[in-house]
Amino acid sequence: MKVVSGLLFLFLVLLQTCYSMQTDNTITLADERVLGYAEYGKPNGFPIFYFHGGQESRLSSGFMDSTAAKLSIRIIAPDRPGVGLSDFQENRTFLNWATDIEQLADRLQIEHFSVFGLSGGAPHVLACLIRMPNRIANASIISGATPYNYKGSLKGMWIPVKLIHWVASWKKDKQLKKIIQNDFDGLVNKPEKRIKQFQNYLPKPDKKLMTEHPEYGWEFIEGSKESYKQGIDAIVQEWKLYVSDWQMELDAIHTQVNLWYGSSDKMAPIFRGQYYNNELQNSNLKIIPDEGHFSLIRNHLEEILSELKTTNIIE
Repeated sequence: MKVVSGLLFLFLVLLQTCYSMQTDNTITLADERVLGYAEYGKPNGFPIFYFHGGQESRLSSGFMDSTAAKLSIRIIAPDRPGVGLSDFQENRTFLNWATDIEQLADRLQIEHFSVFGLSGGAPHVLACLIRMPNRIANASIISGATPYNYKGSLKGMWIPVKLIHWVASWKKDKQLKKIIQNDFDGLVNKPEKRIKQFQNYLPKPDKKLMTEHPEYGWEFIEGSKESYKQGIDAIVQEWKLYVSDWQMELDAIHTQVNLWYGSSDKMAPIFRGQYYNNELQNSNLKIIPDEGHFSLIRNHLEEILSELKTTNIIE
């Protein structure tokens, strides 16, 4: 029995070592910043870059590993500047992200690839479509954030999420920093309370997901804690970006963008999907019944990834 237990322990250590090797990759960019990224799925599979949500990190996409492997897909999930393993970038814009991804793709010797982003990952998808459209095979926005400066940008949104948008739009950052610091403190000191909040206060589909699979909540918390590895500065910076001029003309995007929104999502309501569908030249809006902000990507991941595996590039 002791021998079996010892072998099991050794196996788990080896498994964790392999996992760390997959999730803790870095490269040095042309401006000497470090960019961290994780890889999931099949190493030689179809390459898809995933851009995590706000207050998340490269570790937040670990749940995609088995589905990506099944579909022969290679998920590459970078940390944004100041998050996780990636160095902070002063005065960054969303468009700067495309430069980072182009360098990462070059370093990995990937010419063409798909991109998708969840929630706050949406503007980072748009940046890549504007700056390097000829390299993007397919693109999707899942429950995505939209520009702040149009009438109705907060329509249908949950009050706490509206509140942080309002506070982020203020000139002074004191209150925003306080909110972000409290979020981090709660994740670290009272994670069980955060799980209970997921299970009690989220819209019905998300509540159901987190109640039936509390491990999903714990995975989310770990990915979020990693986003604060270097402190709160990057999170504050990104919230300021969300409510500023994105400096991107959506009508300049001609690549098809798949838009996935849940009918019960109160963080990125369906009105945001409708906004993109009206503003983008070539989009395909799917409003999924009875799905929320967390549940949609978990319950429909295989469909989302399968769609991204197809290519719109004409050689």
